[in-house]
Amino acid sequence: MVQTPVRFKKGIAIELRKKGFSYSDIQNSINIPRSTIAYWLKDIELSDEQAKKLKAKRSAVAKSNSEKRTARILRETEDIKRSSAKKIGDITKRELWLMGIVLYWKFGNESDLRKGINFTSSDPYLIKLFLKWRKDIGRIGDEEILFDIFLGKNKKDSLDRIKNYWASITGFSKGYFTRVYFYKTGKSELGLLRVRVKASSMLARQMAGWIEGIRRSL
Repeated sequence: MVQTPVRFKKGIAIELRKKGFSYSDIQNSINIPRSTIAYWLKDIELSDEQAKKLKAKRSAVAKSNSEKRTARILRETEDIKRSSAKKIGDITKRELWLMGIVLYWKFGNESDLRKGINFTSSDPYLIKLFLKWRKDIGRIGDEEILFDIFLGKNKKDSLDRIKNYWASITGFSKGYFTRVYFYKTGKSELGLLRVRVKASSMLARQMAGWIEGIRRSL
């Protein structure tokens, strides 16, 4: 008797399953819905060795798919970042002025105007932004700048390397980084850097006024 196409495919499915093929492999071979294949093969048992190989294969496929998804997400993220970065363009002087005010509002010492302008951070880009602001907006020269490094005692042996790091970030010579304060524990690998502006109480008062102006506009 001539077999119908469906009966023929069912026979192939059974043979493939007995050889240890997965449902997905069988579906790709005979182009039958997975639910139908599962019904046909519900009584077909695999040997322990076959079951172990299928489990290992499923794990490998799942890992491969996960890696592909991760790679795709990373590519999409980088594309979005590049596209977003291009939209920034050149920063105007007013934009820089406002950025500096908000930056100082968040990380500066607004609470004590007598101490003048002090800014502390472990983020090299925030330090760079503040130094650009003090030069382009505050018109504060290099001779008015002092630096303090705050470092965990467990990083004493790395002090010379850390000074070189902050010198490269700020563009100031290593001689500017003579004031180092150690505290019990330090989570930051490269410590905190405080930028101090000499005789800047007037600028600190202006900064307080600018911050208040932003508050009132909200």
